Amino acid sequence: MAVPSVHLWRQREVVTAATMNGVRDVHRFLYTPPACKVIARQRGTYSGANPAEAFERGRWVPFNTWCSFPWHLPGKGSRPSEEYDTTGGSMTAPNDSGILWRLIAPEDGLYAVTFGGVMDANGEANNAHFRLGRNQTVDSQWSTGYAPFASHSPGRARYAQDGTAQFIGSISTTVALKRGETVSAAGVSDKDFILGRYNLPGRSFLEMRWVGRLV
Repeated sequence: MAVPSVHLWRQREVVTAATMNGVRDVHRFLYTPPACKVIARQRGTYSGANPAEAFERGRWVPFNTWCSFPWHLPGKGSRPSEEYDTTGGSMTAPNDSGILWRLIAPEDGLYAVTFGGVMDANGEANNAHFRLGRNQTVDSQWSTGYAPFASHSPGRARYAQDGTAQFIGSISTTVALKRGETVSAAGVSDKDFILGRYNLPGRSFLEMRWVGRLV
């Protein structure tokens, strides 16, 4: 649904059905603005953690290399009840394998973007880094100064259930996007890593929501 026009009322204006339909459309859009949340599809793996659902299963993601993070389609991830696309698919464009690499802005506007990521280097990483980027198509673009628009160097945390140290970080920001522009997330580590762990679902996610018009 396109962003509806806001009606400017005039003194002594005669109210018509078309006028009220326009008011209704504005409220309907603001009640369910374009928004999408997806859960990470585990990228890379290691011995003893090789789920069939993992992308690039059987190997680590290489160290010191920026790598885009893959995502499940809404409702197909590890937390279906928390995943959604209010546009019915306009914010997602999976590849032939059903994997998402980016979320799409269906309309011009300001978008609130939130990313939460878990980077597991089997307790070996010295440094880790997350980034959000606009219109990314290849991993090499993460090293440029233009496409990334937000970043975070996460602190190290330790999971209580098995004691494995991992890097957990989040980014919340607002970015201006034109219709058709995309948002992706990526990470880099000093050691080979995987994104998240499939046996700890829902800890890595990407969410994007329309929050205002472009001036």
